Amino acid sequence: MCKSCFVLRELFTAAISDAHQKYIPTISFIKEMIKQQRLELYAGDCPLEEVARHLSEEIHYTVRHYLRCKSCKQYFFIGACIRGTPIYKTIESINDVNVKNMWGNYGSLYETKRST
Repeated sequence: MCKSCFVLRELFTAAISDAHQKYIPTISFIKEMIKQQRLELYAGDCPLEEVARHLSEEIHYTVRHYLRCKSCKQYFFIGACIRGTPIYKTIESINDVNVKNMWGNYGSLYETKRST
């Protein structure tokens, strides 16, 4: 795990203690890491900028995002449910994750598929 990943993993660990209050600030931190080219949105239900809107509109029950470190390719998951507690996880293998059942198709996974 590289330096970028370590920072995000530590942030996720800290966020668990107050998952609801730290969800939107964590999303903001992730957006900044993406802007700095340290992370990429690998697969997500919506653009990160639209998370709060989707949760408040309650059209979809969940909003999920998989992130990938640009340096070492470590994967992370952050997700929220309109009636539950947000989840922050480091993913051991993206192959163990079913990204096909997401309601949205945002991120590098889908951009790659569109261009082939």
